[in-house]
Amino acid sequence: MVGFTAKQVIDRRIVLEARRLLAHSQMPVAHIGHQLGFTEPTNFVKFFRRLGGETPQQFRLKNRQGSL
Repeated sequence: MVGFTAKQVIDRRIVLEARRLLAHSQMPVAHIGHQLGFTEPTNFVKFFRRLGGETPQQFRLKNRQGSL
């Protein structure tokens, strides 16, 4: 990806995987964060909100409402 640092590419990929897991699984948010390498659920929520613009729970609820 031209114009992005290695960290930005990795962070974007982590958010993409988090969105996939939130949308297509029933796993708790804390478990998803742990699977993606976060030792604390709060760190995952802050990371997701910073890059995704909303909390993981908000994303999950919005995604499920859109698919009904």
